[in-house]
Amino acid sequence: MARFGKWIVRLILLLQPVLFHWRTLVFPTTHIPYDIEGYHYPLIAYMAACIRHGWAPFWDPNTYAGMPLSADLQSQMWYPPTWLAIMAGNLNGGRDLFYVVEWLVPLHMMLAGLCSYALFRRMGLSRPAALLGADVCQLGGFYASQACHLGAICSASWLPLGAIAVWELRLGFQRRWFAILAMAVSASIMAGFAATTIVVCGALVLLSLGLAVDRQAHWQTVPTLLAAVCLAATGAAIVLIPLLELTPLSIASLRWQLHNPMGAPLESLVSLVRPDYYHIFEPDSGYKLPYNYTFLYVYCGLVPLALALAAPFVRRARLFLVLAVLSAFWMLGEFTPVYPAVFGLMPQLVRSASYAWLAMAAFCFFVGASAAMVLDNCTRRLPPVMPWLLVLVTSADLILTGGNRPMNAATGGPDAITATEFAYQKDAAALGRLHQLVASSETPPLRTDYADVWAPGILAGGMLGMPTSDGHVPFMLSRMMLFRRIFTGGKPEDRNRPVVKFDSPLLRFLNVGYVGTILGVPAPGLAMVGEYAGLAMYQIPKPLPRFFLVSKVSRSASEAETFQLLAKPDFDPATNAIVEGPIHAVSGLGTGTVKVRSYIPDEVRLRVDTAKPGFLVSSEPLYPGWTATVNGSPAPIHMTNGVFRGLEVPAGASEVVMAYQPIGLWIWAPVSGLIWICLLFSAAL
Repeated sequence: MARFGKWIVRLILLLQPVLFHWRTLVFPTTHIPYDIEGYHYPLIAYMAACIRHGWAPFWDPNTYAGMPLSADLQSQMWYPPTWLAIMAGNLNGGRDLFYVVEWLVPLHMMLAGLCSYALFRRMGLSRPAALLGADVCQLGGFYASQACHLGAICSASWLPLGAIAVWELRLGFQRRWFAILAMAVSASIMAGFAATTIVVCGALVLLSLGLAVDRQAHWQTVPTLLAAVCLAATGAAIVLIPLLELTPLSIASLRWQLHNPMGAPLESLVSLVRPDYYHIFEPDSGYKLPYNYTFLYVYCGLVPLALALAAPFVRRARLFLVLAVLSAFWMLGEFTPVYPAVFGLMPQLVRSASYAWLAMAAFCFFVGASAAMVLDNCTRRLPPVMPWLLVLVTSADLILTGGNRPMNAATGGPDAITATEFAYQKDAAALGRLHQLVASSETPPLRTDYADVWAPGILAGGMLGMPTSDGHVPFMLSRMMLFRRIFTGGKPEDRNRPVVKFDSPLLRFLNVGYVGTILGVPAPGLAMVGEYAGLAMYQIPKPLPRFFLVSKVSRSASEAETFQLLAKPDFDPATNAIVEGPIHAVSGLGTGTVKVRSYIPDEVRLRVDTAKPGFLVSSEPLYPGWTATVNGSPAPIHMTNGVFRGLEVPAGASEVVMAYQPIGLWIWAPVSGLIWICLLFSAAL
């Protein structure tokens, strides 16, 4: 009977996330909105399309004129569940991919619930008490309010498994649990959101220290945990090494300068008792506060809250209540008098990746733990059915209160999302006509840019097959930001910047053939060529090719000098290129023809014909990992026009090949693979 009950509880934990997202998953009349629709899905869709074409998805030539996708942690390129979703979505040519990606959210809720339940049972709690704690972790405020942040959901879901390992290691080193702890942290890293991994590691450190202070664990648990984190980082080297390479070259390197720990506002605590007090369930009409409304839902259920408040009277529950309070201070971040000072002392690397409000994952976890321990303490004094009734009430409360709300469910099924690789603004015909417009005579197709900062083409250029020189990526190359500032508006730190200087020669240089605006908003000096599902497209006259020869090269001694020269009104990118570093010839260069023989994301083959030695200019970014050969011999690539690739070519006919491969891929991939094989082998013994 006990064995049967164990499987019933596990079945409940598997079914609850499906009930929570019932209208999205079972009868899809809603979909998970915001970032999962506009940011995460386009990245995954681009990778899926590359796989269908037989291309390596390491480089995305469609965003900011080119980005190293393999170095973007949030792409989840090396996260196994993402690849399972890609394989499942590709079974139908990608048409069901968004629906499959949505399933990653409840599946990770299941993981968190099952592992939380297993932890509480290992702590000796009764079955109903353990289930109540798991309910809070699985259905509470974090998973309800942050469903749109796929990377955060996936990353945080490994916290309970890591907590099991810490609990098992509390009395001494065990190889199996050390391996499981390292795997949990490594999986959290590879899940694609560093800010949540910081929360996971921080919560595990708090748990280890708390157990040691409470004399439930040896102090050696803390260094054991730190050693596991180091091993986990090595296991995730395949994502961390490229990330560490990209970060200093991108605007992400500047975030540490921000003195904003980004916490959940104090008003969020009201939702512990009255979830909709500030009308967060009607964000388009009744909500009036100046904060992101998804930060204001931390509801953990009324029964668990009452139980957690009784934790001071239950000895073993006090520790977890203290950890919940510490996590609350962490979660509130800038709105507390303590955390901003701590934030200022953090190392730059940690500070740049920290978002305090994501500590609500740890907060909900520790609230659930303290409530479970109080309920377990009361179980002997209550009729046997009463704890189960409290669990049932809590499950119903959390599902009915948090499920299918605006923060995790938008009107319309998967077909209602703004853009897919098959439709623009839900209009397949419009996307087809856009493809015809930009690809009418160009290989690769002409780029687009935008005077509307929220056009779907900015967020999903790769998915839509609409290459753009714009984008909305946290790892935008710093040099690209400096380049775009010359002809765009917006704040200095903005990463998607609207075009305001439509006659800029730099816009033509970028191979931009068309600028999109909201229908009815003019683009001065440009001719409108068509309307596509609410997007007005204006033609840029005589855009330059992606690859061409110039007759003159100007040398630059530094990045700053380069952008000063680029901003001069008389700079003509059609005839002049600005090159940083040494070069053989700067004038009297040969001109001629450049033909694109083949173009795929990570390799370009060109035929160049010139009567004299020349200089080949591209409007594609130079990034570590790009190499070039001219007639089969290696050729150096020069930093050209501030951001882009350029190289010298000899007189006559030349075959030029530019190829991209992440630096160290064939070193770090085996290292990560070997570490994971060893960890799996150790965990299985």
